[in-house]
Amino acid sequence: MSFIKLTKIFGYMYQLHRRNFKLYFKHILTPYSEPVVTNSIHWVGHATVVINLFGKIIVTDPVTSINLGQLKRLIRPSLNLASLNIDYILLSHGHMDHMNYNTLRKLNKSAIVIAPKNLRIPLKILRFKNIVLLTPNEIYSDNNIKITALKANHDGRRYPWGIKVDSNSYIIENNEKKIFFAGDTAYTDIYKNFMADIAIMPVGCYKPDEFTEMHCTPQQSFKMFKMTKSKFMIPIHYKTYVLAQDNDEVTCDTLKRINDGSIKMIDIGQTVKF
Repeated sequence: MSFIKLTKIFGYMYQLHRRNFKLYFKHILTPYSEPVVTNSIHWVGHATVVINLFGKIIVTDPVTSINLGQLKRLIRPSLNLASLNIDYILLSHGHMDHMNYNTLRKLNKSAIVIAPKNLRIPLKILRFKNIVLLTPNEIYSDNNIKITALKANHDGRRYPWGIKVDSNSYIIENNEKKIFFAGDTAYTDIYKNFMADIAIMPVGCYKPDEFTEMHCTPQQSFKMFKMTKSKFMIPIHYKTYVLAQDNDEVTCDTLKRINDGSIKMIDIGQTVKF
């Protein structure tokens, strides 16, 4: 590793820990508490959303811990996921801010868990009974739902050693309703022309510029959303933890500036009906 790259890494880590240290002296915010209703999407925080699709409850990347290691949550989770009768859990990849063991340990063990191939062992250890492992372009379907995995542009390794592994995005379908959950991704042109009702898109964790190798900027997220030809975009993956050097206010300002009416900007704890 070059000296210049090593210096950049140490500089980034210093700024990250400095910003998070300041949070320990700030009051954790209280979210909205709008109810989950039939055919709706509720943002719990970060990449965790609760989707009610014709009465079936789907939870994406469940993370409700106040702390991720030394990283403190900015705002409380809007729901106690353990109180829900969850039907499906979608995991995009194994990073700690998307696959939180403390959260998963408390959830309905009979839920059908859809995840990339490399997550079999931790899910078995967590005692989930129904595990479905999908590689990109594979499909899970039953009498209630159809879920298609797509390849996200994101290295899904939980730790920075070993071989690279897939991260998944998902298309969720039921009774002619279609929802796209991108998970975590850098810019890619793979999400073309599948026309969902709502696309749930990440917009945070893109600074410094090197982070765009793994994450998309708000502008790139919007461009990928437009590629899908979906009706509306819900931005997520911000406002919850400080994981990088981007600023949520700047992200919000950018989204407002590029919004042509198709971006539904919501706060944590709010519900969008479709």
